[in-house]
Amino acid sequence: MLKQFIIILFCSFLAVSCSFFENKSKSKPIQKVDTIVDFNSVDAFPLFPDCSAIPSRDKQQICFQVEMSKHIYASLKAYSLNTSEAINDTVLIKLKIDNLGKTSLSKILISKKTEQLIPEFDSLVKISIQNLPALQPAIKRNVPVTTEFTLPIILMN
Repeated sequence: MLKQFIIILFCSFLAVSCSFFENKSKSKPIQKVDTIVDFNSVDAFPLFPDCSAIPSRDKQQICFQVEMSKHIYASLKAYSLNTSEAINDTVLIKLKIDNLGKTSLSKILISKKTEQLIPEFDSLVKISIQNLPALQPAIKRNVPVTTEFTLPIILMN
């Protein structure tokens, strides 16, 4: 009888100890993390102060483009760009807006003919961009990010 009692006691300790270790070894479930990031789009575009009250993302983008164009055109209009020949060209300006909202000029794509007719064009655009008001940076996943935009400027004379 004592032998059976010891065997039952040993088996019960063995069963309890195995289930004890089994519960301890279970880890918390792994949380799924979205690791797919679309680097070609942002959740919110950079904004001028006038555009921040617009609720629609698409309308904010349009507002940004219109305000940027207005500012650069107004700045270029202040200078008299007289040329000896008629100009009908589109200049592409690549702008970079950093995560602090500071705008800088990345590149100007201009034809050789337009560059010869208006050699000071690039410096005028640089001055115009330096005089831009402070912008709210673009947002991606609630983090301010650096973005680049290409703005076409149509020159007609």
